[in-house]
Amino acid sequence: MLKIRLFGRCTLESDGAVIQNLNCARAWELIGYLACHRDRYLAREYVIETLWRDTQEEQGKRILRQTLWQVQSVLGPFQTVTGNIMADKPVIEADGEWIRLNSSSGIWIDLARFEDLEKLTRLAPGESPTSVHANNLKEAVTLYRGQLMEDCAANWCIRHRELLHKQYLRMLLRLMDCQRESGDFDGAMATALTVLFEEPASDKAHWMIMRFYHHAGDRTSALRQFDHYKTILREEFNVPPAKVLSDLNKRIREEMGLEITGESDSKDIKKSEFEERIIATLESIRGEITRNREDIQQLKESISSDKEKN
Repeated sequence: MLKIRLFGRCTLESDGAVIQNLNCARAWELIGYLACHRDRYLAREYVIETLWRDTQEEQGKRILRQTLWQVQSVLGPFQTVTGNIMADKPVIEADGEWIRLNSSSGIWIDLARFEDLEKLTRLAPGESPTSVHANNLKEAVTLYRGQLMEDCAANWCIRHRELLHKQYLRMLLRLMDCQRESGDFDGAMATALTVLFEEPASDKAHWMIMRFYHHAGDRTSALRQFDHYKTILREEFNVPPAKVLSDLNKRIREEMGLEITGESDSKDIKKSEFEERIIATLESIRGEITRNREDIQQLKESISSDKEKN
C-alpha cells in the first residue's frame, strides 16, 4: 500500500520505506489541497485560482495539466488490493472541468485518517471516555508528526494548518484526561508536557503537572511549576493566573506552612499601562493640532500683509 504523509515533511511510503520520486513542490501542494477537500469535485479554474493565482490563465491551465500528470504518473502504479479485489478507481479523478481526490481508491493518507479519528474521539455531553477513545486519541496524536505541509506557505495551507493544529491540541487534552481518569499518571504527565511544547500557556496542562507533583508528594516542584506558569502569563499576555491554579497553589503552600502571598492584579496593571499610552497619544495629537493652528495663523497673517503691500 502507498502511504501519503502530509504532516511535517511530506513523504510517500511503500512497504515501510520512503520513496523519492515526487520532489516537486507544486505536486505536493496539489495533493495536499485535494486531500484537504477530498471527495469534493473542484472546478479546475478554482484550483488554479487558489494555488497559482499569480499566473496568467493559459499558464495556470498548463501548470495544472503538467502537475496533474506528474502526480498521476507516481500514484497510478499504486492501485492497491483491498481483500481480493483490485481497486479500479483512480486516486485523482479529472476531466476537462472538474478534479477530485478519491478517498476510496485504496491509498492511505495521514490527514484523512487524522480527521476521521478526530470525529471518533468527540464525546457527547455527559459521555465518559473509554479505552477505545484513548486508543484512537493515541493514534491521532502519533500521526501528527508536525504541522501540515510545513514547507508550504500558501494562504489556503496556512488556514488549514491552523485548524488542524487546534484539533491536535484538543485531542492532546482529551488524551490527557483519559490517561488521568484511567490512572495512567505517567502517560498524562508526558502528554501534558507535549501540550506545553505546543502551547506553553495552557492552563489545563500546567494544572495537570501541578496535580501530578502534588500527588507524588513533591510539593516544591508543584510550586515551581506554578511560578513558571505565572511568569509565562505575565511576560506573554500580562494576565493573572487562572483561579483553579491559584487555588491549588494556595492549598499547597498552606500544607507546607508557607506564607500566602497575594497575586498582583495584572489586569489592572495592563489597564493602567493602556490608559497611560492613550493619554500620551492624545497629548501628542493635541500638541500637533496646536502647532498646525499656529502655522495656519502665520500663513493668514503673511497673506494679509502681502495684500496690503499690493
